[in-house]
Amino acid sequence: MLGHLLNFGRHTLTRDIDSVGLGGNDWSAVYRLFERSRIDIIELFGVIMKELEMQLEKTDPVLAFIDDTLLKKRGKKVFGTSWKLDPLGPKFSNNFIWAQRYMQISLAYKEPEGRCRAIPVSFRHCPVPKKPGRKATEAEINEYKELQKVHRLPVRAHEEILSLRSSIERNRRLIIIGDGGYTNSSVCKKLPPDTDYIGRMRKNALLFEVPILQNEGRGRKKFYGKQLPTPEELRQYNIADWQEISAATGNGYHNFKIKSYAAVRSKIAGEQNLKLIIIQPLRYRLTARSRLLYRDPAYIICTNPNIPDKDILQYYLWRWEIEINFKDEKTSFGIHEAHVRTAEAVESLPAFIAAMYSLFLLSCKKTFGDLNPATYPKWRKPETIFRPSTSSFISSFRMEVLSGSITNKSAFATPLTFAQNPFLFQNLLSSLIQATLN
Repeated sequence: MLGHLLNFGRHTLTRDIDSVGLGGNDWSAVYRLFERSRIDIIELFGVIMKELEMQLEKTDPVLAFIDDTLLKKRGKKVFGTSWKLDPLGPKFSNNFIWAQRYMQISLAYKEPEGRCRAIPVSFRHCPVPKKPGRKATEAEINEYKELQKVHRLPVRAHEEILSLRSSIERNRRLIIIGDGGYTNSSVCKKLPPDTDYIGRMRKNALLFEVPILQNEGRGRKKFYGKQLPTPEELRQYNIADWQEISAATGNGYHNFKIKSYAAVRSKIAGEQNLKLIIIQPLRYRLTARSRLLYRDPAYIICTNPNIPDKDILQYYLWRWEIEINFKDEKTSFGIHEAHVRTAEAVESLPAFIAAMYSLFLLSCKKTFGDLNPATYPKWRKPETIFRPSTSSFISSFRMEVLSGSITNKSAFATPLTFAQNPFLFQNLLSSLIQATLN
């Protein structure tokens, strides 16, 4: 872990080993550590989960964000790689990348002023089955179709939710917050007890009323009543009044206008009553003199109609924190840069880096609390800094190591100072070269 945090280059195992001065030793033991699955990743994430649960009050629910991401690769023989649709590609063209697919679950760590930070507690490899060739038999094709059903992301998400539910106290509520890719029957119909789901819904989804009269005598129970307008049509109709709710985002509180429908049903949830919340498009300006622009509306459902509208909106806004997790894991921790290709190493090493990232965030929160340990340049406006970032935590950690605050021995010949001197970099470079030669 120390070598990974001190690594200034590409985050490969060899560079991590070399960052702590062990480049002359045998590297094979470190590679075997992951190729033979000698680290219990589930136990490691279990410790993180217990620590997060201790931060909650007895009546607070556990908020879990779920999403998937792609890790780009180049090697054609790396396990679990295939051609994927590039989510960052332009809308007018379907670009493909050679990558691996992973699913992550992060728990919410509440912060002051309505903010939240997501801490990963699961990072699972979700490869797709290999498609048989042209000369494949009918039995091989049928087996491939069955494997496709098993390896679907919603099916894997259901397995992860069951595992997460079993590791949480029975009396504590679990709320899963996901995007539109997980708002389907594979997840919503199979939720374990004391578990709710909040997710985004399509604007043209079919909605129904709750049936009033049931069939008497024999016959199947009636789940759906009269068909309702689609969420987009409900947004345009004046059936319900807009209500204004204040919710926190990353840069403060904002006012949102919403419509709420407390009792609707959908085929993705069966006989469960759902709450539908429609969020009016937010308007904004790119500059002070530019014209008004509008974002897209959002349609959110919740499997528990008893949760207040304000909480549902706030929980879904916090879901963006898992996207920040993906950014930090790729840019700061290089989770996609490891040169491993066997099945065991591909599953264990990225999960270990995600657990390392979680432990680092928790340790920084315990060390600094809500204070910002980083020093920013003069051109940075203080009002634009709302909380310490992961990169600021890493910079502070590296400065403490290099200045000797942790190890009582500096890696530089002269101690580091914070003087704003143009020749400071020249002194540091000579000190680093001298420390390397010694």
